Amino acid sequence: MRIFRIKHIVFLTSVALLVLVSLQLYQVFQLYDKKSEEFNTHINNILGKIAIRHEKASDLQRYSAFFGKDFRGQYKQALKQEFQNLLPVKESVSIRDTFIYEDGRRVKYLQITGETYDSISHLSANHSVLVRDISEMASYIRKGGITSSADSSNIAYQLDRRVMNSLFKKSKYINDIMISVFHDFNQVTANDRINLAFLDSIVAQTFEEEELDTKYSYVIYDENNEAVEFPSYTDKYNLKIIKEKAERIKLFPGNVFDEELMLYVYFPQRNFVLFHEIWPALTVSFLLVILIVLSFYVLFRAVIEERKLAEAKNDLISNMTHEFKTPISTISLACEAMKDGDMNKGDMSSVSPFITMIEEENKRLQGLVDQILRSAILDRGKFNLKKTQLELNEIVSNGVTKAKMRISNGTLKMELEPGMLPFMGDAVHTSNIIANLIDNAIKYSKETIDILVKTQKLSNGDYKFSVIDKGIGIKHEHIDKIFDKLYRVPTGNVHNVKGYGLGLNYVKTIVEKSEWDIHAYSKYGEGTTFEVIIRNVERK
Repeated sequence: MRIFRIKHIVFLTSVALLVLVSLQLYQVFQLYDKKSEEFNTHINNILGKIAIRHEKASDLQRYSAFFGKDFRGQYKQALKQEFQNLLPVKESVSIRDTFIYEDGRRVKYLQITGETYDSISHLSANHSVLVRDISEMASYIRKGGITSSADSSNIAYQLDRRVMNSLFKKSKYINDIMISVFHDFNQVTANDRINLAFLDSIVAQTFEEEELDTKYSYVIYDENNEAVEFPSYTDKYNLKIIKEKAERIKLFPGNVFDEELMLYVYFPQRNFVLFHEIWPALTVSFLLVILIVLSFYVLFRAVIEERKLAEAKNDLISNMTHEFKTPISTISLACEAMKDGDMNKGDMSSVSPFITMIEEENKRLQGLVDQILRSAILDRGKFNLKKTQLELNEIVSNGVTKAKMRISNGTLKMELEPGMLPFMGDAVHTSNIIANLIDNAIKYSKETIDILVKTQKLSNGDYKFSVIDKGIGIKHEHIDKIFDKLYRVPTGNVHNVKGYGLGLNYVKTIVEKSEWDIHAYSKYGEGTTFEVIIRNVERK
């Protein structure tokens, strides 16, 4: 049930992690698309400015040269005169009866009054004419060319045919201009009409004004979808640009003759520019994803460690139960034997072996309890080393002597460094280190025990003692875990190896507390070597 729950936790947290990472990636891609769209819009606006500036400047240069060549002298003066004749004016004529005395006679006349107003100069002029009759007025109109209109009170006259003649002459001149311009566009090629250096300067200046600081290159394509070639090229003009990856704009957007000339601008560092704009958000998202991943990693690690710890505790309980059963059964048998009436009648020699058995099993139980208590103390970290002056050869000899009493089918030898090897250490814990290492070598020996304990003085003044066995050895994948608490090399459900995963963990803890070093070397099937380096040697 517990394993089932752990699997569900791992599955749910994995799904949550995947969703969170996916959301972060989605937001990053959305931001990239938004910045890409803004970049494209900005580039299109800039290219529009470039096209308009280039077109206006080119038209100004072209027509300045054209007017300077074609409209000089009399032709230019005539055009100027015709334009002046077309200035907007307002003219009106009124007719009324009047009487004039001639030689004492009262003679009837028609008074024709004309008024002209110039809307540009804001000047006005009046003129009056007297005629005797309608026929004389008609003759005057024919001579003056005034168009008239009349009602019951007056006749109004507007612009005459001279204006129409002026318009006709003007249209003739404009027609001549258009024919000449069309002839130029029809005869001159694209590379003759385009000044590449001038275009290059406009592009560079516009990019600088828009603060677009990135590498670029451009090319012009004609109506045949071919790159326009020039006699000489600028650094930015590149005929090898891939059009599909470039931004484009009509080079002459207001000119029907150059409608098919397209300007393509390529930005090789486009993605770099976009990432440069989104890197703060990208960095935050990346750090957030890393934090989430690390958090889930720590969570998974904790769950896995919890599972391993639970399994190790169950294994410990199983092994401890097995180990406790043996001495308890032995003591029970000894007690039953001592209760036997026939034994009690004899002498003490028959009872003595059972008493010795009880004492040994009691010590064994005490040792098991001590290991558990020491492990609990080490877990709480509430212990201090009581350092005193010790001698390494002496303390190793004592440990080997006690261990030999438990060996009946093998050898336990010593190789001690000559002389005294004094150092400062906790006597109890140092003795326990030696005892645990020798005990571990005995447990993992083969049928015939072969163990060597050595002491050495190193060249730098430190001491080293080693416990070398020719036992079953440890596989490479387990060698780094043997000092972990409750860790036992897997042997299945067979209890042929004694141990609880506490001894080596205790050794490691005391060695580190003493500021020493411990190393383990093993070859599976050939044996294991433990080395303890006693550093910071203090002498009297």
